[in-house]
Amino acid sequence: MTVPTDALSQLLPASGERLSVERDGSLDDGSALCDVRVDDDVVLQVSGERIDAGDSARHILRSRLSVQEQKSAQGNAIAYADHAAVSLIKCRGTYVEEDISTLVKVLKPARPNEAAMEKLIRGYTASLKKQQPCKRAS
Repeated sequence: MTVPTDALSQLLPASGERLSVERDGSLDDGSALCDVRVDDDVVLQVSGERIDAGDSARHILRSRLSVQEQKSAQGNAIAYADHAAVSLIKCRGTYVEEDISTLVKVLKPARPNEAAMEKLIRGYTASLKKQQPCKRAS
C-alpha cells in the first residue's frame, strides 16, 4: 500500500536500522492486519475490516481505543488523534451494504503526531480506494 512517506517517517522512531511490514489476512476475506516494525519493535499497526454499514469513524476510534479527544475530516469519514486514526470507505451496491474500516495505531517507541497521523490516514485511504476494495476479488 502506498502511503505518504513523510507522514510515516514523522511517526516512526527517530532511530532504527531496518523497517519491515508483516501482513496477516486479506480484506477479501473480511479482515487484514499489518504490523510495521522498526528493527524488532512493532511501532505501527494497521488493521482493516469489512463491517456492517452505518458506524462512524469517530465512534470506532472512541469504542476501540478509548480516544475521546479526536478530530474529524472528509465529512466524518476520518477520525484521528496524535496516536491513532480510523477511516471508513462506504461500499454500497445492489448486494452490498457494508463499510471498510481502517484503523491505524502508533505503538511505543513510535512518536505520536496529530498532523502526520491525519496525513497518513488520508493517504492510506486514498490508496485503498484506488484498489476498489468494495469489489471483492473472485
